Amino acid sequence: MPTYYLEVEKIEAQSRFMCRFLLSWGKNQRLPVVAIAYSESLATSYSEWQSAYLNYYRNVALGESLRGRVQGSGSFSPSTVDWYEKLRESEERLLREFNFWLRSPELYELWEEIKRSARLISTQLAKSTSAHIDLLITCSEELSCLPWEVWKLQDEFASLDTVRIARTVYSNIELSIPQYHRRPRLLAIFGDETGLDFQHDRVAMQILSGLAEIHTICWEANTVDRINQKQKICEAIADEQGWDILFFTGHSDQTDFTVGKLLIAPNSSLTMSDIEPYLQQAKKRGLQIAIFNSCNGTAIASWSISKVGIPQAIAMREPIHNQAAQSFLVQFLKNLAQYQDVHTSMLGACRYLQESRLLLPSVYLIPSLFRHPDAQLFQLLPTGWKSILRRIAPNPLQAIALSSLLAISCIPSLQEWMLDSRVWLQAIYRQQTQRIPQAPPPVLLVQIDEASLQKAAIADPSPMDRQYLAKLVDRLASQKAQIIGIDYLLDRSHRNLKDGKDNGQSDRLLGQSLQNGINQKDGAWFVLASVYSEGNWLETLPEIASKNGTVDGHIHMSVQYLPLVQTDVPKLPFAYLLAGLHRVRQTQNLRSPLTPDASLFTQVSDRLSLYGKTFRNLLSPTAQMQPVTNFAQDEIAQSWLHPIVDFSIPPDRIYQTIPAWQLLQDNPQILDLQNSSQIVIISANYSEAGVFKQGEDSFVQPAAIRYWLQQSAQTKQRETYTGGEVQAYAVHHFLRDRYVVPIPDSWMILLSLFSGAILVGFWQPRSRRQVYILLSMSFSIYTLASIEIYISGGILLPIVFPAIVAIVYCAPKFMKPS
Repeated sequence: MPTYYLEVEKIEAQSRFMCRFLLSWGKNQRLPVVAIAYSESLATSYSEWQSAYLNYYRNVALGESLRGRVQGSGSFSPSTVDWYEKLRESEERLLREFNFWLRSPELYELWEEIKRSARLISTQLAKSTSAHIDLLITCSEELSCLPWEVWKLQDEFASLDTVRIARTVYSNIELSIPQYHRRPRLLAIFGDETGLDFQHDRVAMQILSGLAEIHTICWEANTVDRINQKQKICEAIADEQGWDILFFTGHSDQTDFTVGKLLIAPNSSLTMSDIEPYLQQAKKRGLQIAIFNSCNGTAIASWSISKVGIPQAIAMREPIHNQAAQSFLVQFLKNLAQYQDVHTSMLGACRYLQESRLLLPSVYLIPSLFRHPDAQLFQLLPTGWKSILRRIAPNPLQAIALSSLLAISCIPSLQEWMLDSRVWLQAIYRQQTQRIPQAPPPVLLVQIDEASLQKAAIADPSPMDRQYLAKLVDRLASQKAQIIGIDYLLDRSHRNLKDGKDNGQSDRLLGQSLQNGINQKDGAWFVLASVYSEGNWLETLPEIASKNGTVDGHIHMSVQYLPLVQTDVPKLPFAYLLAGLHRVRQTQNLRSPLTPDASLFTQVSDRLSLYGKTFRNLLSPTAQMQPVTNFAQDEIAQSWLHPIVDFSIPPDRIYQTIPAWQLLQDNPQILDLQNSSQIVIISANYSEAGVFKQGEDSFVQPAAIRYWLQQSAQTKQRETYTGGEVQAYAVHHFLRDRYVVPIPDSWMILLSLFSGAILVGFWQPRSRRQVYILLSMSFSIYTLASIEIYISGGILLPIVFPAIVAIVYCAPKFMKPS
């Protein structure tokens, strides 16, 4: 809601009094200063009204007194005078003169600006019962007695509920900081009851008994020691637990040197100077509003804000009759109990008094709200679960936005893009923080590239020449490689080649090379490729496979996710088998050649069974498909908790590459594998490579891989990434237990919403600045923690969607005025 600030200053110019008006709003927006003549007839009307007001309440038979020591005003009049009629006439005259004065043509722009804002609000909030404009007025002392609250601005706009007018008091003292107790605390001080009866006031206080913790201090007739009563009041004001509301009921008055005084007992008073240090302590402990339901409180209320720093105060500008004060209090507390703010509550009580003008005329003109311009209006907040649920419930717009966000987060293509971007961010973080693993790469990648095909005169590599593969196997066996994976599908015999020249000879040659490598001392074990197609597993030809030295593993995997062990899939992943056999070779003292009459898989499984293990649970449980992941993939096409391929680790920490042609040289420049534990993978690195169609084994580079390849002049020109390289990453992760489990975006949206709801339900920000600081710091800390947890904990916490939840849900909730 808009807030306008109006400064009205009475000045003397050219031997007459003028009033200058300055209206401002927003960020340095203002109208030009205008001046109008001060209305002497308005001053006369006010004096006549004040005299009639005091005479009425001194003479009317209400049975009680005014809450102040009022001196005589004017001359004594006979009881036959109709004081009600005189007061009503003087009130009408005062209001007519007041509004006529403010209708001066010079103030036309001021009216139009407020009218423009009113129309805008009525258009946007036509269905709202709380639409309003706040007009905060600062005026010269001589003008403060005027009833600014009833300036008939609101009558101009039928669609506007009210233009709320309050009196502004500035202060250099830091405002009181709210202390959000479990329940608000209220201190009610009942002063001197001489000529009054506060029983109705005490009963009225119980209106808030279910919403606030109420403490009362009353003057008791048998209390002899008035000094002790003063000390009791002062100590209560400065209570260490603090107060939210301070009420004073009784006689009060303004004074020249001590601002004002509160009569707390017969012939005993406390000046504002007396209680100043105690009020300052109460202010430091969260005092939000002081309410002086007593006479002549203008100076007292202004002093409470300007000198002490209490954010807001309500006071009666004139003497007020006890019955009127009680009626005001009851209605004010009823409105406050309905969770209205103090300004709306006061205006509602004034409207009630206006409707009761037959008995209590003109009293509705007396109450005023004084407030610091930056103060947040005090308001009791609902308590209990229903109120918390009401507070945290998203509005319709938020509900639509959050539902859309949840649906968008489940789009697989978007998930893949965001995952790719996140791993790229992690790669940058690794490099900038020097968090790159220093261990040597566990995989040697032998790549049959374009140069290898040219040097071997292989015109058509689909299918790959078996004799060429045999040469590679022979060379690796001579280098004492122990675990070798061949990332080529060897399910078809070369005897079916079109030229008919092979007649299966190359198949047998490759099979013999495999067997030779197996049979030598500490020979090699081989993992061969297998795929599932049209209901069948395409496996290695019997002429090639060796019973006691080879095992088939499926090569199905996406670029982003690790291939997992699945209970309903008979084959184990290619990379998993390579890592598993390597671990068996290193820990179980199994050496090749094994018994020729049993398969490699069976013999290794038998050895593992001695230790309560099987091939399927040989590695980390994270390498197995979890039920929730399996359900999500099968039923809703989601990859919940599926470990990813961590491309944030640079490729040179995962594998070492060597072209096949270089391996076949007489003096190959490769590592000596005799004392090396590297796993070897023979794979393709040419454009035609693929199982079912050409180019199927080449992928668009993941963003993180592209980032790493750009670091070297030798690799920055590359545009694709091969399946063999992805398999090498998978082998590394299985071997080194490097599992990064992504938390689903949809889960984090719900978790962020739940966390945000808890924060919204139980925390009240003091200012928008505090909200900005909290959200900014929370996002920064969460982002850094998420990036660090990825590296150290192997958990990928989404960043973008939780941030959007904070913007869509939390920020508007916190920014919403109380």
